[in-house]
Amino acid sequence: VLGTGGMGTVYLARQLSLDRPVALKVMGRKWATDPVFVARFTREAFAAALLSHPNVVPIYDIGDADGVRFFSMEYVPGRSLADVVKADGRVDPETAVGYVVQAARGLKHAHDRGLIHRDVKPDNLLLNDQGMVKVADLGLVKTGSAEPG
Repeated sequence: VLGTGGMGTVYLARQLSLDRPVALKVMGRKWATDPVFVARFTREAFAAALLSHPNVVPIYDIGDADGVRFFSMEYVPGRSLADVVKADGRVDPETAVGYVVQAARGLKHAHDRGLIHRDVKPDNLLLNDQGMVKVADLGLVKTGSAEPG
């Protein structure tokens, strides 16, 4: 288990076809029959699939196995910025500015494609082993369409 959230759990898994690690987001069974949560879960995957940017976590696949909805995405080895601050304390200003600029680049890429994240927080900004910030969790994304929420 890499983490849990309002809609489900993210696991470290292996994509067998390409023999690589992936993060697998699995919708909680209690939400699987709720059309609002199914739509939000699906919207998150489709929104992320529209994006191709070094500062955004890419989606690889979406599916349903025996009523369990899931999607796979890049596994980002490292920590969230929230975990960094909890473990190491305040980040020095120069480093923090670098993180903000990287996150802003990923968010601008999304915005240029009509997507607004709406849940930007340190927990959703992943820092990989090379110090690159990747925006994650588009579960509350707002699109240009007339969808509720």
